[in-house]
Amino acid sequence: MSAQPQSFLTPQDYLEGGRQQETRHDFLNDHVFAMTGASRAHNVLCTSLVANLYQQLRGKPCEIYANDMRVKVSETGIYTYPDLVAVCGEPCL
Repeated sequence: MSAQPQSFLTPQDYLEGGRQQETRHDFLNDHVFAMTGASRAHNVLCTSLVANLYQQLRGKPCEIYANDMRVKVSETGIYTYPDLVAVCGEPCL
């Protein structure tokens, strides 16, 4: 996440505004944080992780998402775009 948060928002404001944004933003504690771009090394590592995790989960009721899947972490309230998400069973929408 970026070190400089933007103004205070509600989660609903964040979700509605995010649909209109071209760049990705994380949301935590009523603040929006602009996401930075990834380096070549970062992308190579993420691709390797996706490939390895795919092999581990093949044949199981799991789906793997890379990059552009927004996730809400209920325990902290953060909305974020992790590099990799694995969902086994029914995904929460």
